[in-house]
Amino acid sequence: MDDDQANPLDLVWRALSDPTRRDLLDQLRTGPKTTSQLVDAVPAMSRFGVMKHLGVLEEAGLLVATKEGRQRFNHLNAVPLRQIYERWVSKYEDSWAGSLLSLKRLAEQKELGMSAKISDRPARIATVQTQIDINAKKETVFEAWFEDTHKWFFETEDDITKRPARCDRELGGHFYMELPDGGFNSLAEITMIKPNKSIRMRGDCTIPSAMVINMTITFEEEAGVTTVKVDHRMSGEFDDDLPAGFEEGWLDGLQKLKALVEA
Repeated sequence: MDDDQANPLDLVWRALSDPTRRDLLDQLRTGPKTTSQLVDAVPAMSRFGVMKHLGVLEEAGLLVATKEGRQRFNHLNAVPLRQIYERWVSKYEDSWAGSLLSLKRLAEQKELGMSAKISDRPARIATVQTQIDINAKKETVFEAWFEDTHKWFFETEDDITKRPARCDRELGGHFYMELPDGGFNSLAEITMIKPNKSIRMRGDCTIPSAMVINMTITFEEEAGVTTVKVDHRMSGEFDDDLPAGFEEGWLDGLQKLKALVEA
């Protein structure tokens, strides 16, 4: 147990070592599932057996469980996978890997004669949920969210000065980016603020198609550790890879917020 506490990623590797647990995570890639749905996805195993596997995934941080009424919903949390990725993959290798994956997707789409037009696809919904633990009081984390937005919400280092991100701390304010030409790019409007507890935003994150996105960010503290949870729900016309793109973006931002606050 002491080794697991000293090396939290050991729990992740252990959880991923079992093919059944990997299959359960695959079920969650498209969105949250109830425990009953996951049990049905593994017909050869008892409910008790599936629950044991879900417990291992939850302990490793790869799964986040929430309750709605009598149902338990299981959500994929990719933060531990991101931590493994950032530890062993360099930015140079990442660039090549991303390019090769893009080439693979393009070739496969052409092979199947698929159209890239979003308008050809029906409207649908998707949910992205992720979280991270930050070793700081929730008041400190909540303050950094607003006051230091440009220091944790950015894609490249140049964005910190050329396209700094801002988040207004008022109802009707905006989560936005300043543009080099003096303009602004609004990602969402602030629809709720509960100091040191939660933020809710609604917008389209500048997606050009018909999209509605609701984002709820909560801050929960226990024993001096604040858990920041992001619940990102979208509906409308979007490509298959858009939810994963939003998930990657939030993971990146939360990692940077953690590093900023803990420093």
